[in-house]
Amino acid sequence: MTPVLRAPLLPAAAGAVCIALAVQIAPVGGIALAVALAGGFTLLALASADRPRRLCWCAAALVASISAVTTLFGPLPGFDLRHAGPLDGLREALAEPLRHLVPEPEGGIVRGIVLGERAAVDADLATAFARSGTSHLLAISGFNMTLVATAVALVARGRVRPAITASLTILCVLVYSVLVGLAPSVARAAVMAVVASLGLAFGRRAATDNALALAVATMVGIDASAIGDVGFLLSATATAGLLYLGEPISRRLHSLPGAIRQGLATTLAATLPTIPIIAAVFGRVSLVSPLANLVAVPLFPPLMLAGAATAVLGTVSPDLAMVPALLAYALASGLRLVVETAAALPLASLAVPDGPLAGLGYGGATALGLFFGPRLTWRGAQAIGGRVRPRRTSGVRPFAGHLFSRRALWASAALGIVLVNAGAALVLWPPPSGIRVRALDVGQGDAFLVELDGRTLLVDGGPDPARLLAELGASLPPWNRRIDVVALTHAHADHAAGLIGVLERYEVGLAIEPVGLNPGAVATAWSDRIARAHVPRRAVAAGARMRVGDATLTVLAPDGDPRVDVPSLVLRVEHGSFSMLFMGDATEQAQADLLLSPASLGARVYVPPHHGAASAYAVPLVAAVRPSAAVISVGAQNRYGHPTPETLAALGRVPTYRTDRDGTVELDQGGNAQLVVRTHANGLPPPRGGFLPHAPPAR
Repeated sequence: MTPVLRAPLLPAAAGAVCIALAVQIAPVGGIALAVALAGGFTLLALASADRPRRLCWCAAALVASISAVTTLFGPLPGFDLRHAGPLDGLREALAEPLRHLVPEPEGGIVRGIVLGERAAVDADLATAFARSGTSHLLAISGFNMTLVATAVALVARGRVRPAITASLTILCVLVYSVLVGLAPSVARAAVMAVVASLGLAFGRRAATDNALALAVATMVGIDASAIGDVGFLLSATATAGLLYLGEPISRRLHSLPGAIRQGLATTLAATLPTIPIIAAVFGRVSLVSPLANLVAVPLFPPLMLAGAATAVLGTVSPDLAMVPALLAYALASGLRLVVETAAALPLASLAVPDGPLAGLGYGGATALGLFFGPRLTWRGAQAIGGRVRPRRTSGVRPFAGHLFSRRALWASAALGIVLVNAGAALVLWPPPSGIRVRALDVGQGDAFLVELDGRTLLVDGGPDPARLLAELGASLPPWNRRIDVVALTHAHADHAAGLIGVLERYEVGLAIEPVGLNPGAVATAWSDRIARAHVPRRAVAAGARMRVGDATLTVLAPDGDPRVDVPSLVLRVEHGSFSMLFMGDATEQAQADLLLSPASLGARVYVPPHHGAASAYAVPLVAAVRPSAAVISVGAQNRYGHPTPETLAALGRVPTYRTDRDGTVELDQGGNAQLVVRTHANGLPPPRGGFLPHAPPAR
């Protein structure tokens, strides 16, 4: 069967693409080409003797005519489905459980895969996805539509007629497409899913290449600018590669085991046609993409399903969503490990020239390689693999429950049971005894996480909410979404900005701040977020004491001295033989006031004031505290020169740990009273450039 008869809409798609390209170069030339093609296709339709060919050329003439009209008068009127108001509330409602139940940065991955929120993915992690050639997993595509349609088919299987199943599938696909934002790549996948479902409704096998041609012809014919959308180009070319290259590549890899052969063939078939576009637009090509995708792609279906279950159940009850949230977190952690490992390999990606001319060169080279490469042709596969009967590739099975074999379903169910039981065992595992403090590496700012007997205390949050959430996600168990006490020492961005995100994403039992909190934009944001989250709030001063688990939290400052212009909390945490003194940003006057009662300052671990800034009281403070270790939270190569040589000299032989050199510093004291210090405790990369959104005021 000729390509025209197998995919009668192929000429229509080809004509629409040629017109769209011409429009991008010269609109007048595009209109002329559209008119010429419409006339030519009409003549071919009139000259065709048989009905299939006549319908083929009529469709091409219709699309060319529509392209001429839309090019002349603009795209067809309508509303922007990428920002459809009626579903914005639903999208936000579904995203909320994912924000609260799945820690960062895994939470950003899950929201990107389930709801298309690519902006939720941390910038460094997004770069790792790009370097490893796995960015397509974060884009809503045909894979997502397949899973949506398969889920509907599995639920409806055997209960309703195929026509009703197809109607439900189409409805769910359309709603999901609008929910995630109907970008061109999403629209392409939705159109193909609808065509496949219509084939199911009428009892006919769907011609996938014809569905792709219909999607391309419709979108580019209605709006020629769609041809410039990178996501649409990558989606369409990858789908075409799967249709026409998948089986030849699979036959060439006949010596590999079945699962590996199929996975590698699928990856190569989808990747090869997109290389010219990726190279021309981004100027970089991933060299590890086939291997990374071979491991990462199998994690995608269960991750999307677990994330979707978390979002839906979480709108009813967070407790119901806890088990799928743990499963989603585990799968997202595995995906993150694969992506970051692949991106860290030597020569993971290669920088190449970019631009339109380079793209033409890459496209030509790729076309020649695919055309003349005997390993990817049917004849070459026959010569290497022996006599193999060709299989029909013009259609695929409709979206139905049998997309996944019974064996695959049993294996997935067994894996799910194992992971759920493992998660339940972790949840029910008793919390560790003793106390653990982590100086979180948040850049030029302070953030200290104290864990004791199942309770948590967070002192300050650093300057970057995203960085703090990533640090908390790497430091706390994924099921722990509560912080019992959040302490803001003072309202400067390098201590407070990160806490705004914590109040939004975690359940907070109590927020404390100094009496006379310094006013300003940061203090206003802090107050607004506390009010919206309905968090209990308490202003404290010197002499206040409270219990956090079995530990005692004592407030040493502020003491109401009017000479202190910016009151800052000074906190002392005591748990058994362990004690730690947090000086916050105590001014020199506040330090002088504290030294009037030196006995109250004694602590095993000491956090010098103001990130180790110079102070006339540095030496007396160290003498009063008598620490066994000191921790300074500071950004690498910060412009303030912290910590200063004077502070380091005052500490003398006290072991001093710094987050700019040691990353996240963990101090752990168990039942034997021995203090264990670990550097780079959570394995996160350092913050980018000592992020500081608001420069602190001069002091």
